[in-house]
Amino acid sequence: MKVVCSFWVLALIINFNVYSQSGGETCATATVISSIPYTGSGSTLGAVDDYFESCADVGNQGGANDHVYEYTNGGTDKYVDISLCEGITDYDSQLYVYEGNCTGTPVGCQEDGCQSPSFAAAYNSRITAQLLQANTTYFIVIDGYSGNDNGNYQLNITESIGLNPPSATNIPLVLINTNGQEIIDEPKILVNMKIIDNGPGALNHPNDPANVYDGYAGIEIRGSYSATLPQKPYGIETQDAFGQNNNVPLLGMPTENDWILLANYNDKTFIRNILAFDLFNKMGHYAPRTKLCEVVINDIYNGVYVFTEKIKRDNDRVDISRLDLDDNAGDSLTGGYIFKVDYWDGTNSWPSNYDNPNYPGSAVQYVYGYPDEFDITQEQKIYIQERVGEFEDALWGNNFEHPSDGYRKYIDVLSFIDYFIVNEFSRNIDGFKKSRRFHKTRDDKDSLIYAGPVWDFDWAYKDTDANMLNGSGWIHSYSGGSDVKPPGWYMRMIQDTTFANELSCRYFTLRNTILDTSVLFNYIDSLGNVLTDAQDRHFTRWPILGVNVGTPEIGTQPNTYAEELVKFKGWIAERLNWLDNNMPGNCPNLGITAIAKEPYLAVYPNPANDVVNVFVNKSITDVSVFDLSGKLVRQVKAIGGSQVQLDTRDLSGSFLVVIQLDSGQVLREKLLIQ
Repeated sequence: MKVVCSFWVLALIINFNVYSQSGGETCATATVISSIPYTGSGSTLGAVDDYFESCADVGNQGGANDHVYEYTNGGTDKYVDISLCEGITDYDSQLYVYEGNCTGTPVGCQEDGCQSPSFAAAYNSRITAQLLQANTTYFIVIDGYSGNDNGNYQLNITESIGLNPPSATNIPLVLINTNGQEIIDEPKILVNMKIIDNGPGALNHPNDPANVYDGYAGIEIRGSYSATLPQKPYGIETQDAFGQNNNVPLLGMPTENDWILLANYNDKTFIRNILAFDLFNKMGHYAPRTKLCEVVINDIYNGVYVFTEKIKRDNDRVDISRLDLDDNAGDSLTGGYIFKVDYWDGTNSWPSNYDNPNYPGSAVQYVYGYPDEFDITQEQKIYIQERVGEFEDALWGNNFEHPSDGYRKYIDVLSFIDYFIVNEFSRNIDGFKKSRRFHKTRDDKDSLIYAGPVWDFDWAYKDTDANMLNGSGWIHSYSGGSDVKPPGWYMRMIQDTTFANELSCRYFTLRNTILDTSVLFNYIDSLGNVLTDAQDRHFTRWPILGVNVGTPEIGTQPNTYAEELVKFKGWIAERLNWLDNNMPGNCPNLGITAIAKEPYLAVYPNPANDVVNVFVNKSITDVSVFDLSGKLVRQVKAIGGSQVQLDTRDLSGSFLVVIQLDSGQVLREKLLIQ
């Protein structure tokens, strides 16, 4: 470290930093670890930026100060867990491991995946089951995400536990052998895969005959955020020896070749996706079929997974017409299509003509799903863009509520209602922001656009926002993050009295059947009982009970699996109670009189610029806007309708919108004007 300073006070501060650090500055001066387990602490504040690696889980910005530790393994191979999560690490950290010297590609690298007690987000680092070969020296680098990410840390290294395959399991067993290859995020590598399932009531052993599948498969890491976590999700394609598709039925699912192993690092119940898929299926729509299983990769236990179908066009999945390259005119051009709201770029998507009302000026993009951007023809692009455009024109037009000339002529309303219910029931932010699919078949079969299938519920059924606790709050009006801006379709649809009433009727009908609390709890308990032994192995392999990992949750983290299920069911009960009292619309003929529903209020866009819309599904008397000092800055009186538009061009800052209803009830909503 080179320091030139003529002021003795600054020199004293720098010398204190040097004295306080525990790690070595470079690999040449690395702090030697003599034995494992090991715990060490220090601070990178006085260090220098010597090394930089960008881990595959999160693209690292580089430029942070770093420290280095050195360990030489003994005469036998061992697996270790290396963590900055257990103690005082107070910044966005990163770990990587070099073998032999500090050049080349690290043999281990991890940027995000856990939350230390001293940091407010799950942006600390943990490498699990890192292989240390016999008689080999390794250098462990403690780094930060960017130049400002420096601070105190605690390094923990322990021998990995829970790596042995189960001697027996009551759920299917998936065994994968990569033959020495590393599984990466594209392309798929060719592996051997065996699946063992001896049926209900029977146990499955690693040495049993592979009675479900015994053959080749292509495998890759899949997902976005979930791929950054230690337990990786995988995309699997059953193949023959030549790498061609091998269509087979697996675990009671219809014949196909594309499958997914959903990881459960971000879902300690193992049930979030399964429950949502099951509900959508029971509502009468296709949702991916699932099967709980345990996975072993290269003789190392990897935990409990959900084996599921990949969403794709297929007679037994999304059952829409096949669209080929020569289907460019006439009725064959009209379907089938799958399109999405998801991560996008300039080549795989097209822009909507309408912004999300909550986020004016930010483009909404629709992603080609089937055919994808590589297979879709120009004529097919034009058709699906125009069809969706016609629907949006009708939805955002003045005549949108008309039963035959409005938006209803373009969509299957029931599928949109059921999609809304499943995702709002679970308060699934990804169900409205991204991972959101729509499909349409050929016009001679059905000319409507359908919502679904549902997908991606590992962030759902939990409190992650201090403004929405105990199952409260709407999520369909979420405006999106910096990456994906969803359309505000539901905000508009609920302004249609007929849609709101149909939504209410459907919801309260389902509350008496599949959304009945006892029915849901019995289903959850039935799955939990199946996992009695498997969950114990899973949480030995991934010791995350009681730890805030993955999606940062508000509140206490349960210390046992049984407590996880209690928390899960408790949240569901609170959520249903909130929905019972806040569901828009009116369904007077169902005989449900004990539930007094609150009015549905939307103030949008929020944040706003020039114009603010206020909508309530009740008659409004007047709307007033106050600044933070209590001064009245806007008021519209004697409205007598359900919607009003305010001119806010000369306002800036935070305000309170107060809505007076004909009934005498007063509603309030915070508003930010930029």
